[in-house]
Amino acid sequence: MQPQNQFSLFGNVQANEAEQNSEVKKKREEFATEIRSRERNNIINNKRLAQNNQVNQIPESLPLIPPTLPQDLQLALKTQQEQLMKRSFSFEDFPDVLQKIFSTDVLQLHYGVTGLRKMLSVESGAPIQQVIDANLVPKLIDMIQKEQIPQLVLEAAWALTNVASGTTQQTQSIIDKGGIYLFVKLLSSQYRDIAEQAVWAIGNIAGDCTQYRDLILRVGGVDPLITIMQNSPNKNTIKHCTWSLSNLCRGKPIPDFKYVKNALPVFCKVIIDETDPEVLTDACWALSYLSDGDNSRLQTVIDSQVVPTLIKLLDHSSLQLVIPTLRILGNVVTGDETQTTYVLNQGLLLKIPKLLSHDKKAIRREACWTISNITAGSSNQVSQVVRDSAILEKLFTLMTTDVEEIVREATWAISNSTKHGSNSDIQLLVQKGLLNVFKQLLEGDDTQTMTVVLEALLNVLKRGDQDFKDDNYYLTQLEQMGVISKIELLQKHQNQSVYQKCFSILEQYYEAESEL
Repeated sequence: MQPQNQFSLFGNVQANEAEQNSEVKKKREEFATEIRSRERNNIINNKRLAQNNQVNQIPESLPLIPPTLPQDLQLALKTQQEQLMKRSFSFEDFPDVLQKIFSTDVLQLHYGVTGLRKMLSVESGAPIQQVIDANLVPKLIDMIQKEQIPQLVLEAAWALTNVASGTTQQTQSIIDKGGIYLFVKLLSSQYRDIAEQAVWAIGNIAGDCTQYRDLILRVGGVDPLITIMQNSPNKNTIKHCTWSLSNLCRGKPIPDFKYVKNALPVFCKVIIDETDPEVLTDACWALSYLSDGDNSRLQTVIDSQVVPTLIKLLDHSSLQLVIPTLRILGNVVTGDETQTTYVLNQGLLLKIPKLLSHDKKAIRREACWTISNITAGSSNQVSQVVRDSAILEKLFTLMTTDVEEIVREATWAISNSTKHGSNSDIQLLVQKGLLNVFKQLLEGDDTQTMTVVLEALLNVLKRGDQDFKDDNYYLTQLEQMGVISKIELLQKHQNQSVYQKCFSILEQYYEAESEL
């Protein structure tokens, strides 16, 4: 107690309200980066069109026009297939296609469903609603269920995949007819092209909304996708499966982990093995959701040996890849001391200064959040951050010059250091100008930042009690800087938490002049 000065303690009817515990290892759901609907639809359309133009690098092991058919029918179907591959279709052909698709003649049916698929594969203006209005969805589903000729099954599944790339209401037309169960079943087809077409459909449907995603999960859509990925040497197949599987693992609310847990090590392997930025981005976003959990999940990530690769990816030029990569690493350092130390030993802190200086706000925010998780750990981990002059300088700069949300995140990182660091770390922070930074922040308007600063100041003062006994150097410095006077004034702040923090500091370190 240092009674040389007296400060007024202003009473408050809510003064006994319990203080909220400071967030330590924080989850940033409010900052979770989601794909916006329009962007997602564009991505889905691009993927769909890419598939339409794709030439399979590996031939089917089984022919889609089976040799069990009469020889003349086989020849006729193959000839017609070659002709249809060269022909384009427009909406003007819709009446003719509609008539043929309801025919009982196999050749007519083949012509109709192939023409329909090609009409639905245009870049814009696909007649999805017209297909639904003509009651073609149940016809296409029936064609798949009969499984008479694999080529027809493929074309029907392809057409439905494109219907599923439409609006939520249009996708619902497939779900109402049992389309989800049907496509999950097709994932296990012995025909590779049909199975891969189901991959596209599952990805489109899961990417539409979390309700559809959860329906697919409940009927077992994850494991067949994993099987395809693990058994295919085709890079395009792995790319498509990664995208589809990632749609099953992401989104808010997050999926029930019991349905997607088998995908976690699969995504880790993809990140290690693949180089395509699009594949890596899909895998990293999915893993950023899957790694947001208990320490057993984090250990699975560590055991996969993916962490060194993730740290290298922090240097990637793609913003959409760096953000989820940093999110994964930020999740892992919420683990226990051993898990966090492992990540630090892989060189994470060497990448942080550049990320803290990134021109994109989202990157700076994620970097601050990651550091705040590290400084919520052991004293040794805090020391690695505090004694890295490049990181400390960047954090102080962000706290005093950046936008409000970044200021708040950077302040959390330093505040955690004052709680979990050693006394020598606190001395170093003060020597580097921490108290001046805190003074500036108390002049601001953001009550959340004020609360965090006041909590940190109390932490610093308590360390001063230990280091300086009867003459707390930190307290003297705060008095000379006018910070204590500012804290006295902040007792009148409207925010209850700000008031309570101020009251706690003054009550502990000064004799009260009661104004009650």
